[in-house]
Amino acid sequence: MAISVGARDRVKTLPKVNRRALRKYGEFWRALQLVGDALADAEKIAAKTTDTPKTRRSKSAGKGVSAKAGGSGGHWSTASPEEISAAAKKAHGSLRVMASSAKKWEAELISREWRK
Repeated sequence: MAISVGARDRVKTLPKVNRRALRKYGEFWRALQLVGDALADAEKIAAKTTDTPKTRRSKSAGKGVSAKAGGSGGHWSTASPEEISAAAKKAHGSLRVMASSAKKWEAELISREWRK
């Protein structure tokens, strides 16, 4: 009759280097998940935003009005909702490629010591 060893016991029997590699891979995988969550939140926010300004300033308001700013007093602009959504989708695609590569090479990453 075989004795089943739990996951926690198996980790304790691994050499120290492999435990470190397993921990590093877990940290790496968790980081990929956190980035994916942040991208999903960015896509949700981009879907809720509109491109129209809420208030309009008068052309003579404030000291920052210049010809270069187009007379509206704005010296910088934000990305449009479409640009945010497109960038988030592109990043999400790159993240999927990285996650699939990490899964493909999981055994290799865990079996070898991670370089600094």
